[in-house]
Amino acid sequence: MPLTAADAVPLRGLVSEALVHTAAVTCARLLPHVRDRADLHDRDPLEKYHNLLMGEIAELAVIAYLMGQGKHAVSAVDKGAATPDAGHDILVRRRDGTAAKCSVKSSLSYRHGIGAIPGQFRPAFNRREPRDINIQVYFHYRLDSEPRTTVAASAHAYIIGWASEKKLLASEFAVYSGEKRRVADLKLADLSPMAELLPLLS
Repeated sequence: MPLTAADAVPLRGLVSEALVHTAAVTCARLLPHVRDRADLHDRDPLEKYHNLLMGEIAELAVIAYLMGQGKHAVSAVDKGAATPDAGHDILVRRRDGTAAKCSVKSSLSYRHGIGAIPGQFRPAFNRREPRDINIQVYFHYRLDSEPRTTVAASAHAYIIGWASEKKLLASEFAVYSGEKRRVADLKLADLSPMAELLPLLS
């Protein structure tokens, strides 16, 4: 059965002021070291900062969600490093106690809300990026109703779902809209709900 908006986990209850502060401090430290990928457009410093902030919020929110469900989850990234990370964001623990690498991607929709996001967008993983567990977070603006939301906000952000490395790599890879980047040619609706990940973890 396809994943729907009802399966998504809202960030609203996961993102505290302290979490945002932690993310902002990390972003200020990392910003001078961020380099644009060759398969994406060049970004100015403000765009890089916003992308960094969404990514940090997404990672911390996923950790908060998993820990709130009684699961082991810790950041795997050295937030003080001036070099790129190892390609995964979180370390979790399988039911048998072994470690699993988890990658978290964050994306933003300016047009579609959560009701349409699963059927409209692809998971943002290229062929080199999938790890044991791959989680997609989505933010969306609200431009056509009051109060308008014109920046990334936890009130309009969700952990959409997850996929295994095997599932992502078994798909074709298609060009990401407006970029050279190629991502898994699946819809977010093809991912599994977070509720189905929990029994696999300890």
